[in-house]
Amino acid sequence: MEYVIETKALMKRYGTKAAVNNMSLHVKKGDIYGLIGKNGAGKTTLMKLLLGITAPNSGEIKLFGGEELGAARRKIGSLVETPALYQNETALENLKRFAILAPTSDEEIKRLLAFVGLANTGAKKAGEFSLGMRQRLGLAIALLGNPEMLILDEPINGLDPAGIKEVRDVILEMNAKGVTFLISSHLLDELGKIATSYGIMADGVLVEELTASELEERSRTSVKLIVNDPALAVAALTNCHPNIQIDQSGQILRILSPVEDVSLIVEELVQSRVRIYQVISESQGVEDYFIERMGK
Repeated sequence: MEYVIETKALMKRYGTKAAVNNMSLHVKKGDIYGLIGKNGAGKTTLMKLLLGITAPNSGEIKLFGGEELGAARRKIGSLVETPALYQNETALENLKRFAILAPTSDEEIKRLLAFVGLANTGAKKAGEFSLGMRQRLGLAIALLGNPEMLILDEPINGLDPAGIKEVRDVILEMNAKGVTFLISSHLLDELGKIATSYGIMADGVLVEELTASELEERSRTSVKLIVNDPALAVAALTNCHPNIQIDQSGQILRILSPVEDVSLIVEELVQSRVRIYQVISESQGVEDYFIERMGK
């Protein structure tokens, strides 16, 4: 499998605090990888480590399959924290300044401004821009040099619904052209509209990595049963449904596999002389799943 980003046992400490703790991250080529975590979970620190803004205490970073890090990082565009803009210059002038680091033609600069919706800002200075306009200008700067990957830290933070959609559309269009993304965001619903994979962080630790389809599988409706003989119940259901997924805790069974007809499950248990005290249909949303995992 081809990874654009792969880390092994990555560590970054500030004093006694491990901001990134023994992290092994995997971002596949073509992914839109959503990084989820509370404030202080270590998301921004991880991005700074990947970009070389700060150095790790230990561990390994591999980019683009193991290319030399300096060369590999030149293939990455980034927007981390607040965009550092020239406040007294226009959007066009800002892009021209940053293009010194990633040589770009005037035609390409104008195309980028149009692409992020800033083609008609004229003589307006960046210091007069709204938060959404600043975010879009930061995204245009990140796109200079045709990067193969973009690392974006809260790119839709503070945007109104129209601004969120504009940034989302830019991300999807770039991804369709083959650009890989690593994106952190607190807006789970919005991230869920574009992400193909997720990493969940808590206190500097990568709790879990999963694909969008795996997330959908784990956050769907389950059936909870309270029975008198859980061992007999599990044996009966497994005999009738060899591939069924059951989580047992004491007298409580949770059927995690899709259940089309709950009455059939009840009938099979009754025929096996299992007493059923309670049947409950439970639904765990995506947000609930993330909150539970971040809490761990």
